[in-house]
Amino acid sequence: MPHPAVTWVRAGDRYPDLKGEPDSFIALDGETEIGIVKFIPTGIDAGSWLWSMLLTHPGPAFKWPTSGTMPTRREAARELLECWQAFRKWFGLEA
Repeated sequence: MPHPAVTWVRAGDRYPDLKGEPDSFIALDGETEIGIVKFIPTGIDAGSWLWSMLLTHPGPAFKWPTSGTMPTRREAARELLECWQAFRKWFGLEA
Protein backbone atom coordinates (compact mmCIF):
# COMPACT_ATOMS: atom_id res chain seq x y z
CA MET A 1 0.00 0.00 0.00
CA PRO A 2 1.60 3.34 -1.00
CA HIS A 3 2.39 5.87 1.67
CA PRO A 4 0.02 8.89 1.56
CA ALA A 5 1.44 12.30 0.77
CA VAL A 6 1.89 14.88 3.48
CA THR A 7 -0.80 17.55 3.40
CA TRP A 8 -0.83 21.01 4.95
CA VAL A 9 -3.59 22.86 6.81
CA ARG A 10 -3.67 26.22 8.50
CA ALA A 11 -3.47 25.71 12.24
CA GLY A 12 -6.52 27.96 12.71
CA ASP A 13 -8.61 25.73 10.44
CA ARG A 14 -7.89 22.73 12.65
CA TYR A 15 -7.86 24.54 16.01
CA PRO A 16 -10.26 27.51 16.24
CA ASP A 17 -8.30 29.06 19.13
CA LEU A 18 -5.40 29.57 16.67
CA LYS A 19 -7.46 31.53 14.10
CA GLY A 20 -5.40 34.63 14.94
CA GLU A 21 -2.23 32.98 13.63
CA PRO A 22 -2.62 33.01 9.82
CA ASP A 23 1.02 32.08 9.24
CA SER A 24 0.95 28.84 11.22
CA PHE A 25 0.63 25.53 9.35
CA ILE A 26 0.33 21.89 10.40
CA ALA A 27 1.76 19.04 8.33
CA LEU A 28 -0.41 15.91 8.27
CA ASP A 29 0.36 12.34 7.25
CA GLY A 30 -3.19 11.08 6.90
CA GLU A 31 -4.75 12.43 10.09
CA THR A 32 -1.49 12.27 12.10
CA GLU A 33 0.00 15.68 12.89
CA ILE A 34 3.69 15.32 12.12
CA GLY A 35 4.91 18.88 12.48
CA ILE A 36 4.42 22.61 12.25
CA VAL A 37 5.75 25.51 10.24
CA LYS A 38 5.05 29.00 11.53
CA PHE A 39 6.22 32.56 11.02
CA ILE A 40 8.19 34.18 13.85
CA PRO A 41 7.01 37.81 14.08
CA THR A 42 9.14 39.02 17.02
CA GLY A 43 12.31 38.32 18.93
CA ILE A 44 15.79 37.33 17.89
CA ASP A 45 14.50 35.18 14.98
CA ALA A 46 11.87 37.70 13.80
CA GLY A 47 11.12 37.33 10.12
CA SER A 48 12.15 33.67 10.05
CA TRP A 49 10.04 30.55 9.81
CA LEU A 50 10.11 27.92 12.56
CA TRP A 51 9.74 24.25 11.70
CA SER A 52 9.31 21.53 14.26
CA MET A 53 8.48 17.84 14.09
CA LEU A 54 5.91 16.83 16.70
CA LEU A 55 6.27 13.05 16.79
CA THR A 56 8.39 11.02 19.14
CA HIS A 57 9.11 7.29 19.24
CA PRO A 58 10.27 4.96 22.00
CA GLY A 59 13.55 3.25 21.40
CA PRO A 60 16.92 4.45 20.17
CA ALA A 61 17.46 8.19 20.01
CA PHE A 62 16.69 9.84 16.70
CA LYS A 63 19.94 11.61 15.79
CA TRP A 64 18.52 14.29 13.49
CA PRO A 65 17.56 17.87 14.34
CA THR A 66 13.79 17.97 14.88
CA SER A 67 13.34 21.74 14.77
CA GLY A 68 14.96 24.87 13.46
CA THR A 69 14.45 28.17 11.67
CA MET A 70 14.74 29.03 8.01
CA PRO A 71 14.45 32.30 6.07
CA THR A 72 11.38 31.22 4.05
CA ARG A 73 8.26 29.12 4.57
CA ARG A 74 9.22 26.89 1.63
CA GLU A 75 12.64 26.13 3.15
CA ALA A 76 11.11 25.44 6.57
CA ALA A 77 8.58 23.05 5.02
CA ARG A 78 11.36 21.28 3.11
CA GLU A 79 13.38 20.83 6.33
CA LEU A 80 10.36 19.39 8.13
CA LEU A 81 9.64 16.96 5.28
CA GLU A 82 13.27 15.82 5.16
CA CYS A 83 13.19 15.25 8.91
CA TRP A 84 9.94 13.28 8.60
CA GLN A 85 11.42 11.07 5.86
CA ALA A 86 14.53 10.42 7.95
CA PHE A 87 12.36 9.66 11.03
CA ARG A 88 10.30 7.14 9.05
CA LYS A 89 13.46 5.40 7.82
CA TRP A 90 15.16 5.46 11.24
CA PHE A 91 12.23 3.70 12.91
CA GLY A 92 11.44 1.37 10.02
CA LEU A 93 8.10 3.01 9.20
CA GLU A 94 8.72 2.91 5.44
CA ALA A 95 6.46 0.51 3.57
